[in-house]
Amino acid sequence: MSGLAVFDFDRTVVDDDSDATIINRLREKKPPPEWEAGNHDWTPYMSDVFEHAYSAGLHQEDILGCIGSMRATPGVEQLITTLAAEGWDVLLLTDANSVFVNHWLKVHGLQDAVKAVITNRAFWQQGRLYIEPCMRQTACSRCPSNLCKSIALAQWLSQRAPYTRVIYAGDGRNDYCPATNLPAHATVFPRSGYPLDDLTKKTLATPNPHVKAKVVPWEDCYTILHEVFPEKPSIPA
Repeated sequence: MSGLAVFDFDRTVVDDDSDATIINRLREKKPPPEWEAGNHDWTPYMSDVFEHAYSAGLHQEDILGCIGSMRATPGVEQLITTLAAEGWDVLLLTDANSVFVNHWLKVHGLQDAVKAVITNRAFWQQGRLYIEPCMRQTACSRCPSNLCKSIALAQWLSQRAPYTRVIYAGDGRNDYCPATNLPAHATVFPRSGYPLDDLTKKTLATPNPHVKAKVVPWEDCYTILHEVFPEKPSIPA
């Protein structure tokens, strides 16, 4: 059986927000640039944050130390390693960046369990972190130009044989778009109390809901583990 498990990163795999972690760390040294929602997408803003971090003396080891110390969402490490051991492809699809995600996976020993990471490209150059958009899309009006998760997931699926099982776990508004495009045999796991949970509840309360997949809210990843593998103990002894 071939399965695909798609995860957001911030507040899904990790219990924090990676960008907010760096912004808060920067506040200790220098006021970060103000976020102007009407002027540009989030990714260019984070590029400004990284520039300010560099000028404030927030070094590479400081940034990576903050990212590596972010808490894993309860149960996520067991969930990802179990999925990989059972032959599932684990895909991280996130509006974070490649440096943050790959470093956190390495620190927590999960790199080999993750098939691929689709996110904004980031790289170090002379001690400063740079970020580039994952894509430049104009086809989806409800998603930012740098990443529509529906488009990214469709591109991934087009290059592979059909999966017999598909699950998607996330928390944010940008996870709603891909949730509406999943087939009926898939399962969407919105984190309870977060925007994706609110949006799925609203659409499921309508006569023609936009989400066709099964919806299972979760508070920790043991819920997902039990739903996907009911025969396995969901909480370690």
